[in-house]
Amino acid sequence: MGEEYSFPPYTEKVQEVLKEFGGTVMEEYRGYDIKPLWEQKGEGYTGFKYLYRAPKLEKIAFGVGSFREKLMSYALMIWPEDDYALPLYSSYWAESAKGSFFIVDLYPLADCIRDLAYLEKYLVPLEDIYHQGLEHFPPAKVRSENWFRALASPYLLTAEADANKENQERILSLLLDYLKVYIDLWKKEESSPAEYMKGLNARKEAIRETFRARDSIGDAMLTKTIGKELAHLSLVTQF
Repeated sequence: MGEEYSFPPYTEKVQEVLKEFGGTVMEEYRGYDIKPLWEQKGEGYTGFKYLYRAPKLEKIAFGVGSFREKLMSYALMIWPEDDYALPLYSSYWAESAKGSFFIVDLYPLADCIRDLAYLEKYLVPLEDIYHQGLEHFPPAKVRSENWFRALASPYLLTAEADANKENQERILSLLLDYLKVYIDLWKKEESSPAEYMKGLNARKEAIRETFRARDSIGDAMLTKTIGKELAHLSLVTQF
């Protein structure tokens, strides 16, 4: 590249948008002391992860990692409480001077072909943003495990991209635009009947357990840098 590569202001931009939730930092999660995740250091690695509680939400999991200052890893997941039918917000972005890989989606809790009202309410608001994203990042096979395709929404965007300022801005904008749609949904959300939520919560827990059991790439990388115990804690708090 003609000029020295620099990373985007991801942390600052995301933190600014997350203020909309008015969340509070969590010190414990499901019996785990999670304060050790606030400042992570290992061989060639520095990072942080915070969990936030907010109304209607079980947790907001926000983490950033730097591998030898050459590869940045950005992850954000938002999980609703069991009384609310909100989808799961999920974004991940790995970036270096060699290129980027990203995923952004709202994972539905309902079977959308059987519950078209859910599709219309929670996912269709992504329509315009999704098509704008496709203009620059068409469908790719960068993540094609069958279990992942089974949980994703019709509005999944995932791609590999060249390392340049234009793609940085496009990717960051997509992650933030999906997040802003989620915030709008969250603001309007009201609790749903317990009977309706049974099936949705079952799917949510299946998504959680499947990620914990099968999404081992990040877990393996962190195990090498910060050790098995902290890496496991990071996995548990993410999902």
